[in-house]
Amino acid sequence: MNKYSLLDFNHIAIIQTAFLGDVTLSLYLAQAIRNYHKTANITFVTTPIGSSVASVSNAIDNIITYDKKGLQKGLNGLKRISNLLIERKIDCIIAPHRSFRTTLLTFLSKPIFSVGFNRNALSIIYSKRIKYYKHYHEIDRNLSLLKAFNDQNLFPQQNIEIDLDIHPADKTFIENKLNFFDINSNDYIIAIAPGSVWNTKRWLEEHFIELIKKLNQRNFKSILLGSQEDYDLCKRISDNSGGINLAGELTIPQVIHLLSKTKLLVTNDSAPTHLAGLVNCPTLTIYGPTSPIFGFYPRGKFDKSIELENLKCKPCSIHGGKECPIKSHSCMKDLKPDFVFENALEILKNTNVLT
Repeated sequence: MNKYSLLDFNHIAIIQTAFLGDVTLSLYLAQAIRNYHKTANITFVTTPIGSSVASVSNAIDNIITYDKKGLQKGLNGLKRISNLLIERKIDCIIAPHRSFRTTLLTFLSKPIFSVGFNRNALSIIYSKRIKYYKHYHEIDRNLSLLKAFNDQNLFPQQNIEIDLDIHPADKTFIENKLNFFDINSNDYIIAIAPGSVWNTKRWLEEHFIELIKKLNQRNFKSILLGSQEDYDLCKRISDNSGGINLAGELTIPQVIHLLSKTKLLVTNDSAPTHLAGLVNCPTLTIYGPTSPIFGFYPRGKFDKSIELENLKCKPCSIHGGKECPIKSHSCMKDLKPDFVFENALEILKNTNVLT
């Protein structure tokens, strides 16, 4: 039986090298640890893009960027990262990421104590395994890993607020960008994030165009957000709707700061949902092939998740895919702009933007 308190460990590492959204939701785990263990040295192991979101968390002391598909690819790269953890005298590893690579990295790093889910690859390697509940929210799933420690006041954590640190230069960059487009403090910004790594998770381009036109008719300032890979998509939408295309122009910290000034984010089931959650930006998340039941929904006071109900084919997977398995893509095609617009207006009314 485990007799460890979290306070027994001075150098704690969290390993999360999945997608950007997963990394963002792991920040709540780091914050919970910091809230309880004020003097712990917390190291966060993540991907290059994950490092950009981890950099805004004051709870994290050190970030180790693990370029698992590039510079640190393969076993040699894995050993280099494990050596860094050994050098930092990491005595406890908490692993919300369930991959074989994460388990092997944990094993090679030789911590005194390690925690993972019972569904982690080769979970027997972990000192303590916590049951993975498929339909928990991801934040709560990650926090459940803290049940591995014998601390009565450590879990559960309620309403965790991330202690953010956005660099002044990033704030100034956003202010200048908004000034360039003649957007001032009296304007209401609506952020639109139409991209996704998975094609089937994207609401239709023409639907986004129609939605932005409707928002612009209400005098909202619609700004399209996304990565460099989303630029062409966002440009087509911008050219046909009058929205402002900032895809590929902003860093993750800059996006987070912009969202803090935004009245509403409309997004697919993708990372912007969780970036908005860091700054309590009201969010409307559109679900197609995936579903909120998997635990990656926005859960702010005014947030909403919308999807077509009673489709026999959905959800077809937890991530979506490159193509619709039955070639119809009805989950997105039949989710009409009027319906999304009505839900957007409801959020704006609930937040007193509209009266």
